[in-house]
Amino acid sequence: MNRTKKSLTVLIAILALLGVSACGGSGSDSGSGSGGGAPGNVEVVTHNAVGGGSDVFTRQIIKVMYENDIIDSQWPVRNVPAGDGIGAMSYLIERAGNAGLLAQVTPTWVATPMTVADSNVNLDMLTPISLVATEPQVIVTKAGSEFTSFTQFVDAAKAAPDTLVQTGGSSTANDALTRLVLQDSLGATWKFLSFEDTGSRITALLRGDADIMLGSASDVAEQVRANELAVIAVVGNERLEAFPEVSTTEEQGIDSSQVPVQFRAIMGAPDMPEDAIQAYQEDISAMVETEGWKTLASSDGLVTQNLQGQELTDYLNNQTEIVGTLLGDLGLRKDQ
Repeated sequence: MNRTKKSLTVLIAILALLGVSACGGSGSDSGSGSGGGAPGNVEVVTHNAVGGGSDVFTRQIIKVMYENDIIDSQWPVRNVPAGDGIGAMSYLIERAGNAGLLAQVTPTWVATPMTVADSNVNLDMLTPISLVATEPQVIVTKAGSEFTSFTQFVDAAKAAPDTLVQTGGSSTANDALTRLVLQDSLGATWKFLSFEDTGSRITALLRGDADIMLGSASDVAEQVRANELAVIAVVGNERLEAFPEVSTTEEQGIDSSQVPVQFRAIMGAPDMPEDAIQAYQEDISAMVETEGWKTLASSDGLVTQNLQGQELTDYLNNQTEIVGTLLGDLGLRKDQ
């Protein structure tokens, strides 16, 4: 019996040793085929529910990297919609030093903590990795709407204040902030109908519960192709390859220079190891050179940036200042 017990003990020890070796191997393997410092087990956090813009974008870039052998497994996505970015940020901050924890970040992550008194989280606490792309917004209506340009919508809003409706995301999402900027500069007012996911916003348009929606080209491309929705403007001063015939707000005589930029960035948990940061940056740099990414960027109206290092830090600092000033001027800032 003692011999049996002794043999069992040896066997357990051997299995434990093998387990430790296996864990050590997966921890040092890269998420890519190139063998950098990123871990094999990676999780990507988004502040949207499944089907929201950030959720969809996150899954798209993971798919592009996987299909191009940049990463060797499909990274799981964790949806943490609580608190319009506060919950997602808290999830990362509570796991400081985790080399396998990423987030797909938008301006909402900048704005929301500024609107919360005594917020104990903010974007500066995370590890910058790459600003993948910027994403010009488009303004859409239901196909056949009386509005064929954003100028027409603004004129109608001036004639009948607070009767027309824009559907969008949270109060600190880019589409909501854009509304506030445009209302302030144009002297027009309209209502805002908030939904967590893009599908519900499109449904509100199609049902007639809302008159316009602001979003990315990818949010509405399918419905535009099906002639269910129509794009009446691109916010900014450059037309999109996805909708080359649609004029910009600048072309329509509307100043949108103060509108915050919608960006798509990748950031990591606080205190992420340098070798992991470098490995992720290499993965993203490889991704934006693929035909899969170029096709995605073209169809979704994305402008490739891939800002890293000091360029990314400077960009985020600039956007933080812009958004902070905007929220302060509108009386919405509570963190000061």
